[in-house]
Amino acid sequence: MQAFIGDFVSAGNVDFSQELFMKIQFSGCDYKCPYCNTPEFLETKLEQQLDLREIYKEMQNHIGRIEGVFLTGGEPCFQKQALKNVLSKAKEFRLKTILDTNGSKPEVIEQILKEELLNTIIMDFKAPMNELFDKVTKSSTFFKPATEIITETKQTLEILKAYDEKTNIIFRTTIVPGLLFRKEDILKMAEEIEGINAIWELQPFRNGLLAKKEMQNINSPTPTFIENLKESIKKNIPSLNVRIIS
Repeated sequence: MQAFIGDFVSAGNVDFSQELFMKIQFSGCDYKCPYCNTPEFLETKLEQQLDLREIYKEMQNHIGRIEGVFLTGGEPCFQKQALKNVLSKAKEFRLKTILDTNGSKPEVIEQILKEELLNTIIMDFKAPMNELFDKVTKSSTFFKPATEIITETKQTLEILKAYDEKTNIIFRTTIVPGLLFRKEDILKMAEEIEGINAIWELQPFRNGLLAKKEMQNINSPTPTFIENLKESIKKNIPSLNVRIIS
């Protein structure tokens, strides 16, 4: 089977483990976040087509060296069957599986959780489920309004809540000055994931090669600013497990 794979690294470092992981970046995404730092993977391109057997071969060759497989993008859930096939093969090789997703495909997420194909899911928790959501994600189209996408994302949160005792769940939010930074917006997000057994990671926006060039002139928020957001969250909802990553 072929899939649109922007890049894959047979054995490399990842930010959530000291162990080596195979990192597979799927192409294609339904979000067009202006601060996206992998804009080259937002669209699928013919030259990105790859036979998954190449990945399986590398996976097998690195058994004993890698801890697991990390699937990111783009949005891996865009390619449902390819995603399931890779996860199944990793499980066959007794490798850990970690999926990084924006949460917009609840039916795909529910299926792979039901089939116990995931050890950890990282959901990029972009924004509160209101008018700010589309401003941050640029996800609405003529055929699919932001309200529908928000509804689907809420469904994903409900699914994660149902599986939070079986799967490690991490929410990851990028604090972006001028876009997602206000305390009231962050507290609204906190309310939306309250009750889910998960870790919520806050990370600072970093400029560089981004989807929108105008975002490159924005400075990163200070560590103190993000620490104050964390303290506000803990004060309002002490049960949330919040941490800051750099």
